[in-house]
Amino acid sequence: MFDRFVSGAASPGERVRAYARVENAACAARLSAMADLLEQTYAASGSAEREQWRCDNWSSVCAQIGAAQTLTSGMVNALLTNAVILRERLPKVSAVFAEGLITYLLVRTICQRTALVQDSAALQAIDAELAEQLWNWGAKSLSQTDADIDTLVLRHDPYAVRRVEDVVRTTGVTVHTDGATGVAHVDATVNATDGAAFDRRADLLARTVCDHDPRTLDQRRAAALGAMGFGWDRLPCMCEEPDCDAAARPPVGGVVIHVIGREAVLGDAGNGATADLAPDTDPASEPPTHPEPDAQGDPEAETDPEFETGGEGEVESGLVTDPPPTPRTGDLTAQRRALAGEPPPLLSKPLREYTLAHLIAELNSDPGEFSPASPGIVVGGPVLPATVVAQLAMHATIKKLIHPGQAPPEPRYRPSQTLADFVRGRDLSCRHPGCTRLIDDLDHTIPYPWGPTCASNLAGYCRQHHLLKTFWPGWSNVQYPDGTIVFTDPGGQTSTSYPGSRLLFPELSEPTAPVPVSGTPPPKHTAGLTMPKRRISRKEARRQRIDAERKRNAPWAEQYLRGSIPAF
Repeated sequence: MFDRFVSGAASPGERVRAYARVENAACAARLSAMADLLEQTYAASGSAEREQWRCDNWSSVCAQIGAAQTLTSGMVNALLTNAVILRERLPKVSAVFAEGLITYLLVRTICQRTALVQDSAALQAIDAELAEQLWNWGAKSLSQTDADIDTLVLRHDPYAVRRVEDVVRTTGVTVHTDGATGVAHVDATVNATDGAAFDRRADLLARTVCDHDPRTLDQRRAAALGAMGFGWDRLPCMCEEPDCDAAARPPVGGVVIHVIGREAVLGDAGNGATADLAPDTDPASEPPTHPEPDAQGDPEAETDPEFETGGEGEVESGLVTDPPPTPRTGDLTAQRRALAGEPPPLLSKPLREYTLAHLIAELNSDPGEFSPASPGIVVGGPVLPATVVAQLAMHATIKKLIHPGQAPPEPRYRPSQTLADFVRGRDLSCRHPGCTRLIDDLDHTIPYPWGPTCASNLAGYCRQHHLLKTFWPGWSNVQYPDGTIVFTDPGGQTSTSYPGSRLLFPELSEPTAPVPVSGTPPPKHTAGLTMPKRRISRKEARRQRIDAERKRNAPWAEQYLRGSIPAF
């Protein structure tokens, strides 16, 4: 299909240019196929009725594309949005893209910067002029690209210019998590009074610990942010003194964060870390008898930070005849305590007293240590180093994740708390291929009562993909005892989803009892169920957002138009 781009490309430089065009053209063809799939869905019988479903036609197509490419819902939504814009609003720009002359990054920018244009004549003019310029666009910075596109939009529709100032001035909070270190960066833009209140509150919470707390004031102020999130009225002390009145966990505050780690970390947790650890029962001989959660909602009744363990030991495989030198393994307690307090000095004496050779030798004298424990993971979030998990466990509720083994199914629709905890710990996030959302619902793969309530027949889903599985025709899946699920979309394409815990905690993915099926379930068991509805359709909501942004632009656009009138 793209042979014409690479024919005659002999030298490496020519092949680089040729295959860059092939990559761009292939991306254009992929977006075009997405737009075709959406048109096919809209043309299907009953599609108009599904436009106001909570999981509507657009969501169904996004799920199908996400499963085919293992992409998250947010990425697919952006790709499909741009595919529709190219098809319906910018056909000439789309033709240039199909020739491989521009990248998807530039196409995405064009779609964003022209999104507010509503007049069809203005849009056609912008499309034609942009397409002509794109043949010789050249290399430009991101800011210059935005400015050139905005200049073109400004000539044809001043009300449609995307004004970055409005976005920058809006308030908001963004959390960026670093999965390698277990640290999150919080960026917030708030009102001045809110900022002053936050600053004062952080300082007050930071001073609720005893004088022996090893953390610096800045470290305690940072921990105070988490205390605010949990709804605590004070900060738990980390002095580890047995008679410290401030060391106990504060009263619960309504927020639960689940972390899965190994028991080796819990043994280091210090005061009370293992006091609430559930007894290690034999699941095959003693079925769980915990209260039943709501399988359609959040089964967690606790309202305090929770810590779950994934089991004991490490999984070993293979034999090594000549093992490499064993790296130095540090003490987990010492490593955990090293997270608090002032950092140690980099050098033992002033820099001026070193020769270059001595300086290099001292900087390389400490190669560091491996942690003696495996890392943990935030359910639905990042991986955490073992030292960070050990620190968190000091003031957490400890619960044990119990693998069901070959235990028989539970005789009810809603799983017990123990079984629900295991399934959530095994899956970690929504099981639809490509989805990384938190689990909202636990679902029977084979509908109950045809399929039993057991680990091999339960999986976690976000609300949207749970609705998709329940109501949308053409979707089917098969679940295996190790938690692997094979999905088949309405087009007959298959995608495989594996439990999220299988890399860090493979023991949670060990096979459970096979599923005994009672009879043949109907194709879609939706009797008595109703798909939740949207207040307005997705298309109408988008139109309202565009109208609102154009209205906010009106004063600036009118001032620009008045200023462009000659004074004579």
